[in-house]
This record gives sequence, structure tokens and C-alpha cells, in this order.
Amino acid sequence: MMTLVAAMMLSMAAQKADPLDNARKAFNNCMIETHNVAVGEKVSPSAFVKTTETACTAERTAYRDILIKSERGYGSSQKEAEKFANEEVQMIIDSVVSSFNENVENGSKLSPEK
Repeated sequence: MMTLVAAMMLSMAAQKADPLDNARKAFNNCMIETHNVAVGEKVSPSAFVKTTETACTAERTAYRDILIKSERGYGSSQKEAEKFANEEVQMIIDSVVSSFNENVENGSKLSPEK
């Protein structure tokens, strides 16, 4: 009986939403959608890079803000937290740009995270 209760508690804990991961996923999925639309329209790589600079601003801001809050909670200074958040945001952008450069010619699209 105790094993069943423990298993249920672990299962419930695993299902609990992680705000940081949800924000990351929302930003990543928005960038994936931006990628997929641009692939479908056969946008040039340079135009796509410009698009990524302004795409998904709400999701980007939410993700960056929650990263900063999280890092500050671990004791980072505001400057360190902002630097880390900017790097994390840029890694997602760089990944999508890299995928775009590979996919634009053959029309391959990315699948969003679930």
C-alpha cells in the first residue's frame, strides 16, 4: 500500500508544470513555427536571420525574464543573470537558424515540442 501511495505521489510531482521549462518550450515552439513558415515561403537565409531578431517577442521576453528570476534565486547578480538569460535565448535562436540553413532547400520542417 505504501508503495502505491509513493508511486502516485511521484507521478503527481512529475506532472506538475515547471514554469521555466514551459517558458522555454513556448519560445522554442514559436521559433520552430517561424522556421516552418519561412521554409514554406523559401525565405533567404539572410532574411530569416533578420526575422529571428524580432520574432516571438512575447515568448522570448517571458523566457528571458523567468531565466533571470531563476538565476537571481540561485544568488547570481542581476548582470550575471541577464548574461546567462541572453546566452540561453541566443542558443535557441542559433539552433533554429542552423536548422533553417539546412532545411530551406529541401523544405524540411521542424516538429514542435509537446
